[in-house]
Amino acid sequence: MAFVMPEPFGTEPLTDTKVVVKDQSADLKKYPHVYAAGTETLAVDEMRISALGTGYPSRRGQGAAGFMVELGNGEVFIFDAGAGTNMSFNHMAVPYNKANKFFISHYHIDHIADLLVYYDYGQPNGRLEPMHIYGPAGETRELGMEALVENLYAMAAWHDAVKYARLDTRAFDMQAHEFIPEKPTLVYDENDTKVIAFPVPHGIYGAVGYRLEYKGLSMVFAGDCEPSSLTVENSQNVDVLIHETFNPPETYVEKLGWTDMQAKLVAWTMHTAPEAAALVYQAAKPGLAVSFHGMVAPGTPQPLFDRMRENYDGPFVMAQDFTVVNVTPEQIVTRMTAFEPGPMPVPPDPEYIKSKGGVRSTPDEVRASMPRWLEETIIPVPFIEDFKDELKAKGLL
Repeated sequence: MAFVMPEPFGTEPLTDTKVVVKDQSADLKKYPHVYAAGTETLAVDEMRISALGTGYPSRRGQGAAGFMVELGNGEVFIFDAGAGTNMSFNHMAVPYNKANKFFISHYHIDHIADLLVYYDYGQPNGRLEPMHIYGPAGETRELGMEALVENLYAMAAWHDAVKYARLDTRAFDMQAHEFIPEKPTLVYDENDTKVIAFPVPHGIYGAVGYRLEYKGLSMVFAGDCEPSSLTVENSQNVDVLIHETFNPPETYVEKLGWTDMQAKLVAWTMHTAPEAAALVYQAAKPGLAVSFHGMVAPGTPQPLFDRMRENYDGPFVMAQDFTVVNVTPEQIVTRMTAFEPGPMPVPPDPEYIKSKGGVRSTPDEVRASMPRWLEETIIPVPFIEDFKDELKAKGLL
C-alpha cells in the first residue's frame, strides 16, 4: 500500500522510514517520540541534523533554506542561512555563541538573508568571537564570499555605529573564508571534523555542496543544484544526503499562480524535480535521503513523495521545518521537534564566557553619538540621568 503523508504537517516526520538500522547486531538507543529542543545530550559519536528552513517561498510555517548540524564534541555548523532560519535556530534552544560557523552553498538571497540577523542577535546574546562564514568564489570578485561579507558590513554600518562598544566589540566581527569551487576542497579541518566543498551546477559558476565527516559519521548538504554526477561522487557511503527537490510544476501553477512555463523553468532548470532527485539518491545510495526546498502545505507533499518513489525505493524523508535526524554508528532516527512557542535566547555556558575573559563593556570606544539638539529632546528620568552622570564623570559618555 502506498505511503500517505501524515497531516496536519509539523506533527510527524514526512517519511515511511523513521528508523534506519545500520548495525543489525547492535543494541539500539531508544529515542523519545519527539525531540524536546535543548533536552538531549549527544553522545560523543553522535550527530544531530535539524532543519531550520526547508521551503520556498518563506512562510511562517516554513522558512527558507538552512540546516544545523550539532556534533557530540559540542560543535555546531550551519549550512545556509535563509530567511526564517535564525528564528528556528532560537527555537532549537542552542546558545547564540555557537552560531559561529556558517557554510553557504551559493548567494541567492533565500540562502543568505539571515546572516545579518545572526550577526545582530549574537552581539547581545553571548557570542564573543567572530562569525566564520565559508563560501565559494565567483567568476568575478563581487560574486564571491569576501565581497559578500564586505557588503554585509556596509549594510550594518548604521547598526554598528550605534551598538559598537555599547556591547562587547568582539561580537562585531565576520570573517570570510573564500575558496575556489572547481574541485572537492577541504575547507574546514578541526576537532575531529572535516568539511569538504564540491562544485554543483546551479545557474552560474560559484555554487557548491558540502560534505561533513565526524567520527565515522557523515552528511552531505548539496545546496541548490540540478542533478549532478558530482553530487553522486561526493555522496558515496554517506549517512544522510540532503538534496533540494522542487515540487512538480503544477503545484506552483496552482498555489502561486505561476504560468506553466515559469513553473517548469524554475522547477526543472537550475533546480531538481523529484523524479531527478530520485536518480541521484539511487546512484549515491545514502543511509537516508532527505529532500528540502519543496513547499509543505495541504496537497503539496504527496505528489512530490509519489514521484520520488517512481525512481527511488530507499529510506527517504521530505524535510519540513524542525525535522530532526539523529545519526549514530548504529542507526539513523528521524523525528519532529517540540519547542516553546516564544522562547527566549539560551544564555551561553558560563564556562564559555569565562574562557573568553568575561564580557567586556567599553563605552569609551563608542563610535557615534546624537547631535546636541536631538539629545536635548530626551525626556529626563532621574535614575537614568544619575547613571549618565556617572558615565560622564568617568569620561565614558
